[in-house]
Amino acid sequence: AVRRYADEWTVSIRDVTPLAHEIHALVNGGDLDPATRLLPQERPYPIGDELLAHLRG
Repeated sequence: AVRRYADEWTVSIRDVTPLAHEIHALVNGGDLDPATRLLPQERPYPIGDELLAHLRG
């Protein structure tokens, strides 16, 4: 699994340190709306009902 993760599943690596610093500065300054707009859009992970039922117990 480690080899597949490193060689196949990882398609890119990007340094987001400057972006994190910018968001942090905005949050510290109370500018939450601009900070929120800089965050990546979150998407629900597609998951089947069978797995959800198992996880819910």
